[in-house]
Amino acid sequence: MAQLLLGLALIALPFLELAVLIKTGQTIGLWPTLGLLVGAALIGGAIIARQGLSVARRAQEAVAHGRPPVGPVLDGAFMLLAGALLITPGFITDAMALALLIPPIRRKVARWTVRRLVERAGVRLKGDGPGREAAAGETEGPIIEGEFVRLGEKSQAPHPATDGDRAQSRSR
Repeated sequence: MAQLLLGLALIALPFLELAVLIKTGQTIGLWPTLGLLVGAALIGGAIIARQGLSVARRAQEAVAHGRPPVGPVLDGAFMLLAGALLITPGFITDAMALALLIPPIRRKVARWTVRRLVERAGVRLKGDGPGREAAAGETEGPIIEGEFVRLGEKSQAPHPATDGDRAQSRSR
């Protein structure tokens, strides 16, 4: 059903854009209407050119600070989408692009999009929902037991099993 509505919206959008362009041309004239369209396309091109390298730089900075680069990449992707919508001729797509240029709106759209993608993939995120706790018998994933050593740190106290293993291997 959602795909049908999206398909119908994509078919109707060019006709709506054309109607708005004609009405705007009748109201303010041909040249001002063309000036607005060209100006929006130039701004969209500038946004795309600026965001291309900026997204990569912000993602690298996030990784360098030990954070996942999801936020900067999503933010940049929606900025690129806003630029593409500005390049597309029409005032309806320009209005959508201008909405995406506002950071709080862009973040809400990004969260909604990620939430929809996660739902469609059938993935349950840890802590889904407010106050969510695991139900009886439900685990939060596999438990893998093992030992680890932090590289670059000296051990405070030797591990008893390791010392016993070493002692046995020396006596052999």
